[in-house]
Amino acid sequence: MNEAMRICLIINPTAGQKVGLTTNALGLDEVRALLERHQIEADVFCTEHAGHATELAQQAARDGYDIAIAAGGDGTVAEVAEGLVGTRVELGVLPLGSVMNVARMLGIPRDLDEAANVIMARRVARIDVGRARTQSRNTFFLEAAGIGVDAGVFAYFNQLDRGNWRSIKPLLTFMWRSRPRRVVLRLDGRVRRFRAMMVTVANGPYLGAALTLAPDARLDDGFFDVQVFTHFGKFELARHLLSISGGKRVYSPKVLSFHARTVEIQAPRPMMAHADSNPLGTTPARFEVVPAALSVIVGGEADSLPALTKEPVVTEPLVEADAASAPAAAAS
Repeated sequence: MNEAMRICLIINPTAGQKVGLTTNALGLDEVRALLERHQIEADVFCTEHAGHATELAQQAARDGYDIAIAAGGDGTVAEVAEGLVGTRVELGVLPLGSVMNVARMLGIPRDLDEAANVIMARRVARIDVGRARTQSRNTFFLEAAGIGVDAGVFAYFNQLDRGNWRSIKPLLTFMWRSRPRRVVLRLDGRVRRFRAMMVTVANGPYLGAALTLAPDARLDDGFFDVQVFTHFGKFELARHLLSISGGKRVYSPKVLSFHARTVEIQAPRPMMAHADSNPLGTTPARFEVVPAALSVIVGGEADSLPALTKEPVVTEPLVEADAASAPAAAAS
C-alpha cells in the first residue's frame, strides 16, 4: 500500500450485539492493536448515533482521505458506503458484526487479520448501489430492498434486536395475518401484475440472516435481480426462507426472477417496504440502480467478485428528493 495514502477507520463501538447478546467482543483497543500489527496508519473515529457513520464518511471524503475503513456490522458498512457514493474514496471493511453479508459478497474473510491483509493488498473494484424511494424516505442500499411480508418481519426483528421483547406478539400476529397481495410492478417501464407475499429488489445475493434471496445477483452488472414470491402460504414461505439462510441456495418454482434497472411497485392497499432490512415506509416505492457508484476493496477470487478496476468512474453525489419527486400514490 502507498505510504502516502490517507486512511481513516470508522468504528461502531456497539457492533457485534444481536438481540441483546454479544456475538463479537472485539473493542476499540483490540482494533487499534490490529491496525498496528498490520502497519495500517489510520485516524480512528467512533460512531455515536444512528447515521453518524454516514456523516463521518462524508467528512472523510471532504477532508481528502483515500480509504475509509468501516469497522462494524452490515449496518455500519452501509452507512459508511452511503457517505462515499459518488466519490473516489475506497471502502474497506473490518467485519465486526454478526452476519456480514457485505463482507461475504466482497470476498472479505471474517478473520480480522485476514481482513486487514485484504485492505493492505488494496484490490479495488467499482460496484453498483441501489437507491430506494418512498413518499417518506429516500436512501441508498447495498444488499437488497423490497416490499411485502419480509419488510414487516425486518421491522419487528429490528425492535427485538434493540431488546424490545414485547415485539414478539405483534410479530406473530403479523405473520399469521400475512397472505399474498395484488402488486403491480413496472420493470424498466414494462408493467407486470402478480399476487405475491413479497418482492425483493436485489443488488447482491444476500440479505438479513445471510438469506440467499437472489443467488445470481452481481454487484457490478448494472441491473437488479427482482424476485417475486408468488403463491406461497405463510408457513411455506417461512420454510423456504429457513432453507436459504446462512448462504444456502435452494430453487423454488414459485419464485419468479426478472432483471431491471428501475423497479416501481404499487399495490391497491399499501404494503410495507424496506431497504437493507431497514423500514422504508409503504408502497408506492421506486428502486433504481446507480451503476459503478462506489469503490470497494475486495478479496477472494476476481472471477467471483466485481471486476477489478484501477481508475473508478466518479459519479455525481445524489441529492435527497423531496416529497414531490416521490412515486405517485397507488390507485385503490
